Amino acid sequence: MQMKSFRFSLGPAAVASLIAALVATAPALAQQPAASADESLLGEYVVTGTVQEHIPKLAILPSFAPDLEDVLLRGIVRRDFELSGMYDIIPDSKAPTGTYGFEDPVAVDEWRKLGAEAIVKVAARSHPSGKIQVFGIAYFPQVGKEPVYEKSLLVDKKDIRVTAHRITDALLGALTGRPGGFASHFTFAGKWGKNRRIFTMDSDGHDLRPFSDANTTSIAPTWGPRQTVFYVESKNYSPFRVLTWDGKQSTRVNLPFKTSIYSVSFNKDRTRMAVAVAENAGSSIYVGNADGSGMARVSKTILSTSPSFSPSGKLAWIGGDPKRDGSQRVYVDGKPVSPGGFVAAAPTFCDTEDGIRLVYSVAVGGNRQDLVMSDEQGRGNVRLTHSMGTNRYPACSPDGRLIAFFSDRQKSPGTYFLSLKRWRTIKLNSQFGESLRWEALPPPPPSAAP
Repeated sequence: MQMKSFRFSLGPAAVASLIAALVATAPALAQQPAASADESLLGEYVVTGTVQEHIPKLAILPSFAPDLEDVLLRGIVRRDFELSGMYDIIPDSKAPTGTYGFEDPVAVDEWRKLGAEAIVKVAARSHPSGKIQVFGIAYFPQVGKEPVYEKSLLVDKKDIRVTAHRITDALLGALTGRPGGFASHFTFAGKWGKNRRIFTMDSDGHDLRPFSDANTTSIAPTWGPRQTVFYVESKNYSPFRVLTWDGKQSTRVNLPFKTSIYSVSFNKDRTRMAVAVAENAGSSIYVGNADGSGMARVSKTILSTSPSFSPSGKLAWIGGDPKRDGSQRVYVDGKPVSPGGFVAAAPTFCDTEDGIRLVYSVAVGGNRQDLVMSDEQGRGNVRLTHSMGTNRYPACSPDGRLIAFFSDRQKSPGTYFLSLKRWRTIKLNSQFGESLRWEALPPPPPSAAP
């Protein structure tokens, strides 16, 4: 790959090659592991392990109310719990005979007899104020008949979906001791006709929206300060420049570089920015202030792309020599941490209950990629996918329990969730793209907090 062809005036063929580099894993797609690469270095495939963790049974009470808000609330909460992969949800068809109105009590003993280890009821109805009254309650039947969570809220009709996600997060907090991460959203790049555009999407796959210019090529989005999206764009084959979208319009970000920008990343508190920049025959990582000032080079390898900050402040990127098979590895603060001999791509970090974990993809032959997880220093590798097509662009949920990624497994391409608690995989939807990023929504005002 000749990086020098990525500069200034570019024809269509050159732009196509540049896009492949800019979307972070594309340089790896055409490469195979080194002939001497040992796949045991990628770690054990966790699903084949000998320890089977108990999956608790969860009852989510049915509802027969005709109110649209009630149907939406329960449907969203149930879907969130399904996507979490943490529970075996009891089917509605097995629900005990009884009434399930807004004010009807929960038959805790009857659900316990069905094997329910946790019980959840959510309901919504119109309120005289014009708002929607939302109610949520949860029980541990083995502990007693007193609820472990109970909350009633008044919310605007337009906020019913996000309120449902916040209720799920609060219920997960009550049931597990750690709030969920479903009050959140994605951004990613995907094909739109002949170009690529930037999309946003809710955590449950709802409300998919493109927002970048349909007449330009836009790629490599990431979440920036105040819920903005930063991405890179090329118009009429010009060098890729950084733009930011605030929910209404896109604005050019002034950076001290004249060559193409490959991608952007921010640290946890959004005070530091890292960018991958085309330079001569390669690329480099620069880090500076969030406004683009004070940029200093931090990488030393010929090729340096895909910067990603850890919650602890460490910086990962993909570094190596594009002319050498298997040399593109994950670097953390300048040191290679992924196994040698495997082309790595798209590093990200998960703030899990067991500590911060590094997740990335590796090329494993046959134009396939698998996901690998380790600690921040690359120790204790665990293989998250195996022999299930190509799996790429991992993104971690705000609560650290889920990894979302794009996969073409079983000839059913789309966005998938993998539970890091139960090692279950479930398909979210059929959206397939690049550079997936997952971000929590800002907290609600105190009066609307579940």
